[in-house]
Amino acid sequence: RWSPFDVADPGPPRPQPVVPSRKLERMASAQVARSRGIAANEHVDPLTANLINLSGPRWRNLRTKLTPAFTSGKIRHIFGLFTDVSEKFKQFVNQCADTGEPVDIRDLSVKFTTEVIATCFFGLETNTIQNGNSEFRKMCKTVLDPSLILAIKRCVRDYMPGVFKWLSISLNPSDVIIYFMRIVNEMITHRQMNNITRNDIMQVLMDLRYKKIQQDTFAAQSQDISSEANDIVIDDKLIAAQVYIFFLAGFETSSTTMSFAMYELAANPEIQKKLYDEIQSVFEKHRCISYDAICEMEYLDRVIRETLRKYPPVAMTQRVCEERYQIPDTDVIIEKGTKVLVPIYAIHHDPLYYENPNIFDPDRFLDENKKLRNNYTFLPFGDGPRICIGMRFAYMQTKIGLVTLIANFEAELSEKTVTPLQFEPTTFTLTSKYDIWLKIRRRLQDQAGKS
Repeated sequence: RWSPFDVADPGPPRPQPVVPSRKLERMASAQVARSRGIAANEHVDPLTANLINLSGPRWRNLRTKLTPAFTSGKIRHIFGLFTDVSEKFKQFVNQCADTGEPVDIRDLSVKFTTEVIATCFFGLETNTIQNGNSEFRKMCKTVLDPSLILAIKRCVRDYMPGVFKWLSISLNPSDVIIYFMRIVNEMITHRQMNNITRNDIMQVLMDLRYKKIQQDTFAAQSQDISSEANDIVIDDKLIAAQVYIFFLAGFETSSTTMSFAMYELAANPEIQKKLYDEIQSVFEKHRCISYDAICEMEYLDRVIRETLRKYPPVAMTQRVCEERYQIPDTDVIIEKGTKVLVPIYAIHHDPLYYENPNIFDPDRFLDENKKLRNNYTFLPFGDGPRICIGMRFAYMQTKIGLVTLIANFEAELSEKTVTPLQFEPTTFTLTSKYDIWLKIRRRLQDQAGKS
């Protein structure tokens, strides 16, 4: 299958192959498409020099250095920060529930994930849960709210990269660039002046900036990093670019997953009841919310995976073929430099892999059912060398958010809920076109207070 033409730079337009799931596994194992091929104008917008956009030696070196900050051990170590935010979140939702009015679950989810990311990654107190109009939240809305102009700019970047670079187009408004550069400089200065060390991603970036992490540590973890890759310059601009992308990717994808999950749980009360029962059973054993307790919740994991299947954070991703490649068992040749589109949403809704794909069924992810599908039929975070570095963090953040809500509140669809859901066509991430309104009521069981 082929997509519209790509006005490449240089050279004439050429078609982009759209690779189906059954061919992805063999293509990935051949390691022929490791770059995303995203055009960026770093001289105009330094925030684009981030881990998602970088390629080649710069990407490999930075990815290797940042990976230790996202291990399960690191997440366990900062788990207390998650629970601190979840307690604030519960108190705020209590206030919302007491009004008796429907709540926009999308807005609630954004408040939670924004505060988690700001606290766990950068040590910032944004107070977004109580104050949705904080400067931090306003800047994020500027970047992510639906915009026809931004959608057009993305189309130019993706389909006419030569024009995008020639015109020096920036996806980010100047005030957003200035804001993120400023807060990074302020954080670095504050920590240095007060001799503050935190166990967060900002500290990892600062340690790399000031050579407190030895190159040998990372060389031992990745033997294929070339000497050229070790020449990457980590300065304040590069740090700001990572701060920016980790924050946006972290809070946006998790908040949409939370809101879609809550919609499905409200629409399927029997699934919500089963999840609540599991949460209560685990809490009776552990007596509190903890890292181990969350990891024991198997049905919770299946609910989130089914949400990610039905509502993947991005509908499509792309890679650039780095060498000439023939798709196995076909006559199709993908030439070097060709962008390959991976239709994640289409794969996740293909009845060949998921029977009745529009039905929400967490049991699709029982072990015996997962064994019937290949790995490339479930790609919410991508796969291969470019798989999302923050996947574990995103799962944990979403799990804690859902546990906080379901353990303490019952959710129902409201008369204001627009069903079936419709998606916003101008956003990069899969987002509901309309607010998702739900009725939220406090649970009567005293046990819910343990969460």
